[in-house]
Amino acid sequence: MGREYHFHCEHAGCSVTVGVRMGGTRELELLVDGKEVAAAHAHGHHAQTTVLTTILPTDPPRGIDVEVTLPGTLGGDPASTLLAGGERRPMPAREVPRRARPAEADWYS
Repeated sequence: MGREYHFHCEHAGCSVTVGVRMGGTRELELLVDGKEVAAAHAHGHHAQTTVLTTILPTDPPRGIDVEVTLPGTLGGDPASTLLAGGERRPMPAREVPRRARPAEADWYS
């Protein structure tokens, strides 16, 4: 089972969130205002960078890229950077709530 990471920032009046699920296949998702707008899978356990691209629903529409840097086999945490208007802005990590697991006593009921 892999770990999950979330990164979030506000840009141009929109909520931009990146979800990263580490494991055998690394899964990346980009959400704008809570809706998935881009996704990718990264195979292998080597360090790599993936760019997710979308257009924000603003007036006029604005394109953004989000760069997700994944760690290699020696460990570390992923990082996410918002690329918009010629600027690079690191996206702060958000706490990911742990999913509730059944207690051993629940298995017998």
